[in-house]
Amino acid sequence: MPDFSSCLWLALLLVMLAEPSRISLVASDGDACMHWRVGEDMLRSGQIVRADAYSHTMPGAPVITKEWLAELLFAGAGRLGGLYGLSVLGALVIATTFWLLHRQLLRDGNDLLVATVVTLLAAWAGVIHWLARPHVFTFLMVVLWNGALQRFESDGRAARLTAVLAALMLFWVNLHGAFLVGFVILGAYWLGAAVECVWPTAAVSRAAARRKLGVLTLAGLLTLAVSLLNPNGWHLHQHNIQFMRSSYLTGLLFEHRPMDLRSPDALGFLVWLAALVVALTLRQRPRLTAATVILIAGWSCLAFYAVRNIPLTALITAPIVAPSLSACVRGRWRALSERLSAVNAVSKGGLVVAVIVLAAIVCVPRPTVMPPDRWPVNAVKFIHHHPEQFTGNMLNQHVWGGYLMWVMPEHKVFVDGRTDFYGEAFIRDFLDMTQLRPGWREKLDASRVNWTLLTTDAPLTQALASLPEWRRVYSDPLATVYRRNP
Repeated sequence: MPDFSSCLWLALLLVMLAEPSRISLVASDGDACMHWRVGEDMLRSGQIVRADAYSHTMPGAPVITKEWLAELLFAGAGRLGGLYGLSVLGALVIATTFWLLHRQLLRDGNDLLVATVVTLLAAWAGVIHWLARPHVFTFLMVVLWNGALQRFESDGRAARLTAVLAALMLFWVNLHGAFLVGFVILGAYWLGAAVECVWPTAAVSRAAARRKLGVLTLAGLLTLAVSLLNPNGWHLHQHNIQFMRSSYLTGLLFEHRPMDLRSPDALGFLVWLAALVVALTLRQRPRLTAATVILIAGWSCLAFYAVRNIPLTALITAPIVAPSLSACVRGRWRALSERLSAVNAVSKGGLVVAVIVLAAIVCVPRPTVMPPDRWPVNAVKFIHHHPEQFTGNMLNQHVWGGYLMWVMPEHKVFVDGRTDFYGEAFIRDFLDMTQLRPGWREKLDASRVNWTLLTTDAPLTQALASLPEWRRVYSDPLATVYRRNP
């Protein structure tokens, strides 16, 4: 019989690979296809992408390569299984993240039932950002990174902490640009140690706090040095910080905006906040450390600030929620808790889980396609059937850029999901043009665009119908194509 952690991993994986979950993993935005295309080009050329080769608006512009290792992994998965391969890789990383979280909660001595419920609640809180994109590796790294720091808090082994964090950062900085999150988490533990130096407690003396502060400072400097081992060096850090400082660019992206607490997608996050409040209310001993208080306050604020921080907040605060609830369960349902723990201790069915997963991935037919009601699938078919009509530069819908990069590699896109690459000035001009803001006609003429592929209800699509130099060549309820008359 498999243990509870393996069963949880299997359940999450099978849910994500079922329809429509697997389609949602790859079709929620165009970035999955974009990363697939970039990774495939790197596999073919054997070189990391250094200059833009996908747009006609910024050809040859230098590119900050943030996720090259993750893009190679997704390209390999795409070669093996197409879009389904992308969803499999994303699902495997996400399921493994929560498997590790469950194992860590059990390792810390939490009740088995509580650890399982807390892990599932954390998964529910973060499901809104489950996508087959490189950021899923940040989920995995956050669990491992925070777990290493928690273990250091309990055993004080400095050598193991520095070695683990350095190894994690080496992978993280090449997998996803959110490696800076690691320094935010480390900074919370460092600040907690600094507070304990000033105000020691019965559990942590001033001498112990000073030693902890020294170890965390050394670990921070070492991991900062390791983070420079990427194709861009320190320019990657500068690029990410500049992008985060642009409120205009981050405000355009859903994942960087605050969660609408009235939407159905916010329910998991609200339940998690309730669980956190209940855990803090029930907690008696031991008292929360300074680092724990800083983590709770800081990441709760970050979760309200941006949607993409909600999954990270749940992963970081789960080890804080579980102990209080475990103490409550053991007091009320001790017999059940002991029986479940005894069963779990003798369960060794990992091989059974592996066989089930392999059979589910390989043997069960699982077609995965981009939904034609959300993506211009039919318009792309028309363009492929009439290539003679579509020469010159294209103006495309922003969110479709990554998808078009993959399905129409022969046509350069006008813009795509790499908002940080194009920059604020370019995006402002693009939105002025497509949303008919003052000066849009002059910017359209200056763009040297020969044809457009936009949503049917887009303001620019409606405006082109009244311009004699433009002719509609295709239209459906989702997408419309206009071509400039010769």
